[in-house]
Amino acid sequence: MKTAHILFIISWMACVFVLPRVILHYQLAQRSAKDTDLVKLLSIKLFRFGLLMFLLALSSGMWLWLGLGVGGKWLLVKLILVFLLLCYFLVSGWLLICTIRQKNNLSSLALRIFNETSLLFVIPIIYLAVSKNA
Repeated sequence: MKTAHILFIISWMACVFVLPRVILHYQLAQRSAKDTDLVKLLSIKLFRFGLLMFLLALSSGMWLWLGLGVGGKWLLVKLILVFLLLCYFLVSGWLLICTIRQKNNLSSLALRIFNETSLLFVIPIIYLAVSKNA
C-alpha cells in the first residue's frame, strides 16, 4: 500500500508541476491565433488525471494512517500543507477554465511565477514526510 501511495503522489505531483506550464503555453498559443484544440484536450485530461491521482493518494494515505496508526504533529502540519497544495491545484484548474474561455488575463510572467510557487508547499511536505519532524 505504501508503494501505491508513493506512486499516486508522484503522479499527482507531476500534474501539479506541469498543469500551470501547460496553461501558459495554451494561453500563448491562443494569443498567437494558433490551433489550440489538442492542447485544450490534453490540458483537461491532465487536470482530470491529477484529480484522480490525488483521490487515490488520499485514499491510500488514509488507509496507511488508520491501518498503521501513524501520527504526530508533523503529520498535522503535512496535511495542512497538502490541503494548501490541493487548493493550488484547484486554482490551476480554475485558471485552465478561464484560459479555455479566453478570460485569463494573467501575464506570462505571472503564470511563470505561479508555476514555481508550488515548490513552497512541496519542499516542506517532502521534508516532513522524510524526517517526521515538525
